[in-house]
Amino acid sequence: MINSRSLLAALVVFSTALLGGCGGKEDFDGGRAKGILESAPMNLDGEQVTLTSMQVDCGVQEDLWERPTQFSPERSTAHLDPKGRELKFNDDVVLEPNRQPYVQVRGPVSLQVDEVSNIRDGEEDGTKLVSAKACVKVQNSCFPNPLPIMGVRKGNFQSDIQPSFLFRLREDGWHVEKLVH
Repeated sequence: MINSRSLLAALVVFSTALLGGCGGKEDFDGGRAKGILESAPMNLDGEQVTLTSMQVDCGVQEDLWERPTQFSPERSTAHLDPKGRELKFNDDVVLEPNRQPYVQVRGPVSLQVDEVSNIRDGEEDGTKLVSAKACVKVQNSCFPNPLPIMGVRKGNFQSDIQPSFLFRLREDGWHVEKLVH
């Protein structure tokens, strides 16, 4: 039979271990970065996300955008409709040869982080740059899976590059400030 003294000792040991595992507010790793990115909507300003051909077709059927029309030999666009803008899409859907279709996103959106691949110190003290496979959650049946955010290389959005996020340490802990290029 467990007596109250043994139960109290076990509770103290468990609580100490639990609190010790949480780390201090200055501690920063991939788990903390992921938690912060996913904890609240983040304001994106014209970031590009990739779509699949099925999602483009579904968007046409759901009146999110018009049927794609040939703009030039290398580019087709699907004009965004008001229902698409309500989902935080900001510009026409673009289709180009040898590239996934993509569209811009603007405004506060929820993120899903599938992988944090790199954490490095930022240029200023108390900052970190985090590269992560991050996706935008869109509440619509055309998008059962979050849409991958494209990173930037040499000034161009590319689907094989992970976006980077700037984090800053404040008095109350780490905060994400923005997506950086």
